Parts: sequence; structure tokens; C-alpha cells
Amino acid sequence: MLDPEERTYLETGRVARLATADSDARPHAVPICYALLDDTTIITPIDEKPQTKGAHDLRRTRDIAENPHVAVLVDHYTDDWTRLGWLKIHGTAEIRQPDDDIHDAITALRTKYEQYQDHALEDRPIIHIIPGSSTSWGELERPDHE
Repeated sequence: MLDPEERTYLETGRVARLATADSDARPHAVPICYALLDDTTIITPIDEKPQTKGAHDLRRTRDIAENPHVAVLVDHYTDDWTRLGWLKIHGTAEIRQPDDDIHDAITALRTKYEQYQDHALEDRPIIHIIPGSSTSWGELERPDHE
């Protein structure tokens, strides 16, 4: 689905935005940490950052339970507007629970983000996103990766 340039952009991105919608199509977007798993799945944890609600009460998890269609946007900004770029992926999401086989997802997240080494990801849900289509625009070589 992704061309090589888009795949590299997705793999090297550090933050994305996850857009969900509830059953009434009310949109919601939240920044996420993520990793690419098995070349076919984007994963993002419901991690231990301070939350005001439990993992199953968060808007994104409730939305996915009602409507699995999501979008993931990875982008970068620079003052040189000729170098802006983004990648948007539409797909379907599901919530994997700690008792599901999530070992590979946890390994991928800990490999990408050192900060997850001391998070108990094994005890938290992980969102699995199966990409369906992608759109990209602009410069996919980030200025900070030159």
C-alpha cells in the first residue's frame, strides 16, 4: 500500500495524530506514539501517561468500539514551506487486550521509544490499525533527518 518513501516516512516519524469518530460521526483527534508492526499494522498503546479516565473509557477506545474506521496523520512543519509534508493513512482499528498476543507489538514500541522501557505495556490495551489506503503530500524527507 505504501511506496518506499511513504514507508520510510511512517517508520521514522515520532508522533502522529489518530482521528476517530463515534457512531454519530462526531470526530476526535489525539496525538499518538506508534510503530509499524509486520509491515502491515500500525500500533499505538494506551500507555501510562497521566489519563483522567481508564483505558476503556477514553474517547478513542469508545469510538473504535462503535466505529472502527480511523485515520492516522504523520506530518512535519518547517518555516521553509517548500519542505512541508504529510502522510495520511485510512484504515480500520481494533483494541487488543493484555491477554491477547501483543508481545510483538510491545517489542516494536519499546524498540522505537526508549521511554517505554519502564512502562507496563503488557498490562494495557494496544490499538491495532490495519491500513486500507494512503495519501501523501509534499516533502517526505524531514528537515531533521538530513
